[in-house]
Amino acid sequence: MRPSADPLEEWALRCRAMGATISLDSSGAPPPYGERWWKDLDVQDSNDEAEGEERLRDELSSHYGVERERIALTAGAQHAGFLFLLAFGAGDLVAVESPTFMPIRQLSDMVCGAITVRRDPDRDFLLHRDDLEGASRRGARALLLTNLHNPSAAEMGDEEMGAAIELAERHGMQVLVDEVYREMSYGMPPAPAFSLGGMSCSVSSVTKLNGLRGLRIGWLIGPEGTVERIEQTRLLSSYRLPPRNLALAAEAVRRQGWFRERMLRKASRNLPVLYEWLQTEERVSCPMPDGSLMALIQLPRGVDDLEFSEMLLERGVAVGPGRFWGAPGHIRVTFSCPPRQLSEGLEAISGTLDRLSRRTL
Repeated sequence: MRPSADPLEEWALRCRAMGATISLDSSGAPPPYGERWWKDLDVQDSNDEAEGEERLRDELSSHYGVERERIALTAGAQHAGFLFLLAFGAGDLVAVESPTFMPIRQLSDMVCGAITVRRDPDRDFLLHRDDLEGASRRGARALLLTNLHNPSAAEMGDEEMGAAIELAERHGMQVLVDEVYREMSYGMPPAPAFSLGGMSCSVSSVTKLNGLRGLRIGWLIGPEGTVERIEQTRLLSSYRLPPRNLALAAEAVRRQGWFRERMLRKASRNLPVLYEWLQTEERVSCPMPDGSLMALIQLPRGVDDLEFSEMLLERGVAVGPGRFWGAPGHIRVTFSCPPRQLSEGLEAISGTLDRLSRRTL
């Protein structure tokens, strides 16, 4: 088990070191720190981690309508995915979507072995059924997905997700779906994966919708046997979670409706800016997202996404090079910023395309 560097984290550190003034590379909602209700929270310091975990588990049970015994608490969604993968050995294979959030693929490669199932950009990033069948023939023991899809923000509806889960479970694959963006859907959020299959797991956290990444609080919901194993592994490896962080996370889950309405307001202000720019910038293509505060933009043929992102960074604009999600030739643009900053960042993308055009003349 040899870990490799996370290119997304290294890129984020580079953007910070370069002093980017316009961030189109932060996909979560802003934190609620400035809200009066947040400032007025009376959260007492405590060393009773077990009590704090029980309170959060109660809030999650109520929010999801699921038994407490099916909820494992973790130090974020990535941690949940890692603990899930520890059930598999070096000789096992798991099927991982592509493009995807790169740490999911890296952790799979590190713990066991990973094979690819494609999310097709020409079919709204739906899965290739042939790839799923192929993964089952090769003996894959799990299928790892994201919904909403990261990086495209495409939504896999209940029918499509249910069909994928049914096929995977029929072939003996357990399904894990990272759902940190699920409740950021612009319409009715899709059903969580754990509700669509007997052996399926949902992973989420307070990082994206709530904007509370500093808390490092996440969870997995799934069958009791999987949950028990993950809880035991967490307690052995890192013990319990910080009580203050647990209390704040429980309050965020209790107010999930408020956070969702706030995100939808921000999206309603920024989506028209993105749409108007796409109508005039014909050199790129981009499917409009189904939710969240991000979009995947395809660059003109032959444009290197990392080089392009570096050129933007020189102008003080941070975006995500698509290769870091397994989507070379694309950039991921986020719009959790104010509309004016988004407009300036998109104009910088057009200006950089102009610069590349002049260079090729």
